[in-house]
Amino acid sequence: MLQRPVQRTLFDLACGIYTSILATVVVALLTSTHYFSPISLITACLGFLFGIALAVVRDDLAESLVRTRLYLILSIGPFFVYLISEGVTAFSMGPDSTVLQNWIAEALLLTIAGFFLYVTTMNYYAVVLRRHEEVLIEWFGRPDTSYLRFVRLLSIVGGLIFLVSGFILHIPIEPIQGLFPSIGGVLLGNAIVIGKAKHYTLVKSGLLVKRSGTLNNRFIPRDQLRSVECDGDVLTLHRGLPWPLPFRCRLASIPNSDSVVQSLQKYVNEN
Repeated sequence: MLQRPVQRTLFDLACGIYTSILATVVVALLTSTHYFSPISLITACLGFLFGIALAVVRDDLAESLVRTRLYLILSIGPFFVYLISEGVTAFSMGPDSTVLQNWIAEALLLTIAGFFLYVTTMNYYAVVLRRHEEVLIEWFGRPDTSYLRFVRLLSIVGGLIFLVSGFILHIPIEPIQGLFPSIGGVLLGNAIVIGKAKHYTLVKSGLLVKRSGTLNNRFIPRDQLRSVECDGDVLTLHRGLPWPLPFRCRLASIPNSDSVVQSLQKYVNEN
């Protein structure tokens, strides 16, 4: 029997936490009760048990979340609700702002839980793919220098803008006041790690990409890989929506780069 991976346990817990928070938020909004009332606490416990049971019983749950991209909706959806609620609450003087303000804490909590679910889902799904699908090509690639400078510059400029705005702008809503410096810090941190090599693993169903030294796993399904280009010393792998930006890395950093390019072109052309 295969040993149960740590990633699977974390995924089960993430599912339980997300369903617990979601169920509690829905019940609290429908019944107008606070989150420490008996009905809310019972709902939280039942939601947590339901989420874990669903993850344990359905071995294909992580695959379903990735294939349908539902994991993105569960994490990004509440974040957009949070931003909209913050904006309307900060600048609207009407009675609707009070209603929307009630969604701020809930949307922020679901965003954090959704991000945890996103990370654990991708990490566990990467384990599943490596265990059950043959690795066709595997390589480490460093970003192209010009592309790296462009992305790093954007991250630094954007990070400084958000960081300075958080301290200069006077925003009456405290959570959004602290959100600006947080986003700025994330962008500045991204400028530091953006130059790390990425580990690319091509399997039958798609491409796994992991940035070295991080937990950042991404999966691009086979039907999203559009084309492969080689321009001088740069390998460019184009992908479709919802992530239009291509992967670009230097061929000089890839051992047996000719073999990698030929295998990639054959793989993409067979789509």
